[in-house]
Amino acid sequence: MEKINLITIAIPFFFLLIGLELAFSWYHKRKLYRLNDSINDLSAGISSQIFGIIFKTITFFAYIWVYENWRLFDLPSWPSEPAAWMPTGEVWGISASTWSWTIVLGVWAACFILYDLAYYWNHRLSHEVNFLWAGHVVHHQSEEYNLTVALRQASFHGLFTWIFYVPLAILGFSPIVMVLNGQLNLIYQFWIHTKAVDKLPGWFEAIFNTPSHHRVHHGINPKYIDRNHGGTLIVFDKWFGTFQKEEETPVYGTVKPLRSFNPIWANVHYWIEMVEQAWKSPRFIDKVKVFFAMPGWRPQDLGGQYPIPEVDEKTFKKYDITIPKSLTAYAVVWFVLTLIGTFGMLVKINSIPTNIQYIIFFFSIFSLTTIGAIFDLKRWALYLEPIRVLLLVYTAYGLGFPPTTLLVAAGLGLVSLVWFFSQRNVFAKWKEIDPVKEMGRRAA
Repeated sequence: MEKINLITIAIPFFFLLIGLELAFSWYHKRKLYRLNDSINDLSAGISSQIFGIIFKTITFFAYIWVYENWRLFDLPSWPSEPAAWMPTGEVWGISASTWSWTIVLGVWAACFILYDLAYYWNHRLSHEVNFLWAGHVVHHQSEEYNLTVALRQASFHGLFTWIFYVPLAILGFSPIVMVLNGQLNLIYQFWIHTKAVDKLPGWFEAIFNTPSHHRVHHGINPKYIDRNHGGTLIVFDKWFGTFQKEEETPVYGTVKPLRSFNPIWANVHYWIEMVEQAWKSPRFIDKVKVFFAMPGWRPQDLGGQYPIPEVDEKTFKKYDITIPKSLTAYAVVWFVLTLIGTFGMLVKINSIPTNIQYIIFFFSIFSLTTIGAIFDLKRWALYLEPIRVLLLVYTAYGLGFPPTTLLVAAGLGLVSLVWFFSQRNVFAKWKEIDPVKEMGRRAA
């Protein structure tokens, strides 16, 4: 199970489709992408993959334990591994092999539907319960809507959401069936994060989640808040009363914007806000309630529920910071190197020693943090970036790299620092924004 990761296999195809959407955007003169926003989306995606590897033992242990000890039925995963109750000979003129294939396909189809039902409630409650929203909010913070937003995933959300899929273990769906269905569900959702596709045929829109339905889900227009939670199917939203048809053009982001391109801050800011609110709440019941209430809830003593203002696509002002081309190029070069290094590690994860994995994890997160700080023009990047570069060179030395490799690493580090500090005056001119004060509640 651990060796099968369809998400890693799909990553090159994700980037191919992103390239096609960029070409579409250029050809039709539609500005669907902003460099700083898209790099932030991809940085959050890289962070999510890293922490997903770190937490995988925790998130799957409960499922496997329940499956092995509490399952009600033995449901087959493959035709080559039939359950004891399946026919071993011809029945009603149908061969055992045909029965095996039919039953296994039925098991996979049932898991596909039931997984999406579990995903619906996971997703819906992640919009309705504060501590769950604290993880999921990351996916909604981009103020654009394109295919890179699909890769903008939370790093810690899986620590809480595994519970929604435990009923599948009780029913007897093996871990491999559940995991692969979950990965297929996530892969499907990639393509619906686009404005390049308008409406699809009516029968498809009636059954499946589509770009139109999911644009509504990401909208912060009051009528779009907390709507269209389905993964692959839209029928559960229609059954449970959370469906909303796309009408006016959605405005994207969170009701109160994040105002940062830092992927680590994106993952922790809402937790910090909840803790601060709990600390300030005068009553004990409110200190507890803040973690379980609807997002945006505050006790009356602190101002009550945050309002959801009307927004208009034509007047909405997106968070954006213009930085010099040279500094942009510097950040992009380091981002590409970080992306390549992390992807290479993901592909070879089973053959890389654990200590090397964690070194790569550390430098990936460190690099993404400083890259975000550069796009935000945070002054502390002037101190953090040289530490990061020097640590990279020192780590190469500590790992016993050959002298020639060390010389190249030291040379590249020196060039990097000279390049970076040639832009130091840009940071001095920029007025800092306090992200805590500007921090957002959420969008649906």
